[in-house]
Amino acid sequence: KERARGWKRFPHNPVFDEAEVRKMAAAGVQALSGMQCSDGGWGWFSGFGEHSYPHTTAVVVHGLQLARQNDVALPNGMLERGTDWLRNYQAEQLRRLHNARSKTVPWKTHADNLDALVYMVLVDADVKDDAMRDFLYRDRTELAVYAKAMFGLTLHKQQQADKLAMIMKNIEQFVVSDDENQTAYLKLPADNPWWNWYGSEVEANAYYLKLLARTTPKDEKASRLVKYLLNNRKHATYWNSTRDTAVCIEALAEYLKASGEDKPDLTVEVWLDGKKHKEVKIDKANLFTFDNRFVLAGDAVKAGQHTLQIKKKGTGPVYFNAYLTNFTLE
Repeated sequence: KERARGWKRFPHNPVFDEAEVRKMAAAGVQALSGMQCSDGGWGWFSGFGEHSYPHTTAVVVHGLQLARQNDVALPNGMLERGTDWLRNYQAEQLRRLHNARSKTVPWKTHADNLDALVYMVLVDADVKDDAMRDFLYRDRTELAVYAKAMFGLTLHKQQQADKLAMIMKNIEQFVVSDDENQTAYLKLPADNPWWNWYGSEVEANAYYLKLLARTTPKDEKASRLVKYLLNNRKHATYWNSTRDTAVCIEALAEYLKASGEDKPDLTVEVWLDGKKHKEVKIDKANLFTFDNRFVLAGDAVKAGQHTLQIKKKGTGPVYFNAYLTNFTLE
């Protein structure tokens, strides 16, 4: 109980209070509106000396797209100006890619990870550009696994089945399954640049989960990825930053709906050594709040071998973990 009190960081719970979430969203939109640069993009700051960056702008526009999808009010033109900035940025990158043939300055040899991110956001804005898609597919081996998953999302939306199958195959070579823990995760290459945005292992796994949620939500890899992400949180509440935590929540929410796991109807029983110790009913109403722990402490743990059983009746999956902790007085 003392430890639980130490973990309680806030006097209120904002997660399951819709009014509080709406207030947070409105405050976020207002802050982003004040930070928008005069050219429509976003950077480290606005005002004198402002400079818009493609990654920052793409992250913000993606967030605003999600906000609009969830009926969050946006200032007139805010999202559209950001989208136009990204459209102009992509046009310039295409010019450089085409210039590579004649080595006319400025030019670049291949489409990169930032191109994949910007392309994904523009496709979500219904901006069509087959030329960038072709460059990204041509240069898919140059893309980080994270960016491959982003590109896969666009190919799925555009119903490019053959290209998507190849991207999925490219990503799957990095998938590791752990049968003992019933998890799966992406083992990124040894030279993965962890210091860059596309080097985030957490976000790469989350975007791969998003891709599976849209393509094959019933695939065992998807549920195993969910368990892996949940198990690898810091203090069981967040990952490494606000950004990767947001990406994970986005991916988990998308998977929850795609798999139908947001509508369980089941009863779970916990049996120890042939005796039922706990029974819990889980449905849509209490999915986030049901009593999900069975704890044995001290003398309740007898010496010798034990058999722990988790029995399920009804529809919906059960995710479970077992932990053993011990200490000695010396």
